[in-house]
Amino acid sequence: MRVLTIIHLYPPHNLGGYEIACQGVMERFGQKGHDVLVLTGDWMSDAAGGDDGVSASGVKVRRTLRGWWDWEEFGPTSPPLAQRVRTERHNQKALRRALRDFRPDVASIWSLGFMSWSLPTLLERQRVPIVLTFLDDWVNHAFMFDAWTRIFDRRPWARPFGAVMGLETRLPAFTGAEVNVASRYIGEQIEQNSRWKFPDAPVMPIGVDTAEFPVSSVEDRPWSWRLLYVGRVVPEKGVPTLVKAIPKISPHARLDIVGHAHDRQKDDLMDLARSLELAADRISFDVASSRPDLRDRYRRADLVVFASEWPEPYGIVPLEAMACGVPVIATGTGGSGEYLVDGVNCRLFQPGDPVSLAAAARNVAEDADLRATIVAGGLETASRLTMDNYANELEGLHVQAGDRARGS
Repeated sequence: MRVLTIIHLYPPHNLGGYEIACQGVMERFGQKGHDVLVLTGDWMSDAAGGDDGVSASGVKVRRTLRGWWDWEEFGPTSPPLAQRVRTERHNQKALRRALRDFRPDVASIWSLGFMSWSLPTLLERQRVPIVLTFLDDWVNHAFMFDAWTRIFDRRPWARPFGAVMGLETRLPAFTGAEVNVASRYIGEQIEQNSRWKFPDAPVMPIGVDTAEFPVSSVEDRPWSWRLLYVGRVVPEKGVPTLVKAIPKISPHARLDIVGHAHDRQKDDLMDLARSLELAADRISFDVASSRPDLRDRYRRADLVVFASEWPEPYGIVPLEAMACGVPVIATGTGGSGEYLVDGVNCRLFQPGDPVSLAAAARNVAEDADLRATIVAGGLETASRLTMDNYANELEGLHVQAGDRARGS
C-alpha cells in the first residue's frame, strides 16, 4: 500500500505529541512493508523545498509545504494577495508532483493546521481515498487560518479569479473519507462545532511508544521533590498554575519544564517565579534532545505533573510517564479523563488551582501505598495503550479505505 501522509509539521521539527504520534504510526507502516511519503511544512527545514531523505524503515519525507503561520511571531499570517497566490501555487504544485511521482493508494491526513486546505480538495478531484485522523479538533477551526481558500469561502463569486490561474479554491467535502478520533471528547467537539460531520467515526486512542519508553518500574529511591512538566509551555497547559504551586508544595520542590517555549512565555513565567520569591535554581527550562533523553528525564523525576486547564484532546505525556514507572498527578480535562483514573493510575487535582495541585503532590509524596498503587496502575495502562496497537488499528482503516476505492 502506498500512503501519502499530509501533516503541518513532522519530527524532528515538531511542537508536541501530535506530530510524534504521526511519525510513530508511519514508521510502523514502513516496517510492515507499506510505501510511505510524508508531505509536510518547511518550517526549520534546512532543505526547504526539497526532499528530506528516507528513514531506516523507508519512510520518505518532503518538507516542501509553505504554511499560513508566522513561527517567529507565533501567529497567523495575512499576506498580500500576490504572496498568497505564490504560496498556494507552490503548495498545489508540490501535491501534484507527489501524486505524479508517488501515485498513492490512500492519503492519510493528520492535520491541516496552518496548511493549504485546497490539498484534500485536489485529492478528492483525483479520487484518492482519504483517511482523516483527529488527535484534536483542528477541523473545527484550522480552515480559518488558510489565507487562500478563506478568500473564496467568504466570496464565492471570486472563484473564477482562481480558476483563471489554474488554482483550486474550494474547501474539501470529505465525503466518503475514513475518519477516526483519539477520544470521545474530540468526536463530540467535532460533532457539535464543525461544518463537517463524522458521526460514525470510531475512537482509536493514541498509544505510548514502548520501543522508546519501555514499560518498566523505576528503582526505589529517596523522594527528592523533583517535579517534571513536559509539553508546550503555554498558559492553557497550566504551567503558570504549576509555578504558583511550587512554594505551596515544599521548600525543597524543584520544577523542570521540558518543551517548546516562546521567549515571551519563559519571561512571563520567570517574572511570576520572582514575584513568588522562588530562587532561580528551583525552576529550569529545557528541550529534550531526543526521545531517549526524554525517557531519562522522566525516570529521573519523582513526579510528573500534567496540569492542563483547557479541555485536553487526549494527552500522551501521562502515558509516557506511566510507562517509565513515574507517578502522575493530572487534571484529567477533556479526553485525558478517558484514561486517567484517580487513585488507580494517577492522582487528580482541580484545573487552575495551585492549592489543589500542591495537595495532590504532597499526597503522592507522603503516602507510599498510594504511590505504589498509581505506579502499578500506570504501568498497566501503558501496557494496554501502546503505539503498536494504535498503528495496527490505523493500518486496518487505511487498508479499508484503499480496498473500498478499488472496489468502487
